[in-house]
Amino acid sequence: MYKELPTLFMKRAVWGGLLVFSIGAGFLSGCKSGSCENITCLNGGTCRNGRCQCPVGFEGARCETKWTDRWIGTYTVDDRCRQVGLIPQYEGRVSPSTIYPDVVYLEPFGDLTCEGRQAVKVEGRLLSGKEIRIEQQAVCNRRYSIAGDGTYDGNRRAFNITYTFRDFQTGLTDTCTATWLKY
Repeated sequence: MYKELPTLFMKRAVWGGLLVFSIGAGFLSGCKSGSCENITCLNGGTCRNGRCQCPVGFEGARCETKWTDRWIGTYTVDDRCRQVGLIPQYEGRVSPSTIYPDVVYLEPFGDLTCEGRQAVKVEGRLLSGKEIRIEQQAVCNRRYSIAGDGTYDGNRRAFNITYTFRDFQTGLTDTCTATWLKY
């Protein structure tokens, strides 16, 4: 009888461990890890594996934030160009597109003006909430061609953009870096 006692104890310990493991596994599988059951994604977002996948132009845990929100506003702008040099500081504005959630307009841009002293306005496409691309575009009845890329720094409430412009009237082509600092 004393010889069977350790064997009997081991059998109970093994069965007890299996019972605890089985109950624990049941609780874990009942949690439905990655479930979308109680998750509502906004602005056309879709839930996958318990997380919202946001459409272009939106971010956040529930796709509640527009990329454009951090960009919109009035800025003090400093441009420095390789050939032209320092452009006098000016006030710039970033406004949202009324059609596309990932498009903003920068105006005036590069402190350039069209005939009649109309400010140059360029379209920027947001690649994320912190990156902007100005695709090659002609402005002012094709007097200027402008293209560039930039990044937003949330800590400074500013963005830097490096762009190239060409003035077809004068033949000047230049590369500039602009810092837009939000008021």
